Amino acid sequence: MKDDMVQTLIRATGSNRSAEARGGKARGRAFITLLFAVIALFLLLALLVGTSAYRAVNDVRSSSDNTRLGLSLIANSIRSTDGTDAVGVADGPEGLALVLTEHLENGDYETRLYAYQGAIVEEYTRAGTAFTPEKAREIVASSTFDFTYTDGLLTVHTDQGSTSVALRSVRGGA
Repeated sequence: MKDDMVQTLIRATGSNRSAEARGGKARGRAFITLLFAVIALFLLLALLVGTSAYRAVNDVRSSSDNTRLGLSLIANSIRSTDGTDAVGVADGPEGLALVLTEHLENGDYETRLYAYQGAIVEEYTRAGTAFTPEKAREIVASSTFDFTYTDGLLTVHTDQGSTSVALRSVRGGA
């Protein structure tokens, strides 16, 4: 009888330990699953933050590139026609226009830079003809177009910033 009690006690203790082991395994699995979910959520959040930051940086870069492109086109137009009596001013459709004259064998041609309907446009035509803004090519979006000339330095101001060109013709270089 004593042996029977001992056997019953051993079985009871063993089955109790088995239940505790099963409960511990279940808690361990739940902890690992919860830990995996937290890590996955953290990685997803990091991906979303990274994507948002990349998009913001890319938008700034794109805007900066467009600004530099517009101002560079204006500066390069001025540089390409810089010569004696090549840079002048005229009344454009919406204010003053910067007129760059080329003296060629078959006549004089003008590159006109001026503001028109919220953009800076460039028009290439024979000298002395009327302004035709509908044929002009848009360089950069800007409601402001102004320029100053001081000591051989022509500075053009737009909404995107300013660009300066040292005229070679003033120094007798062109």
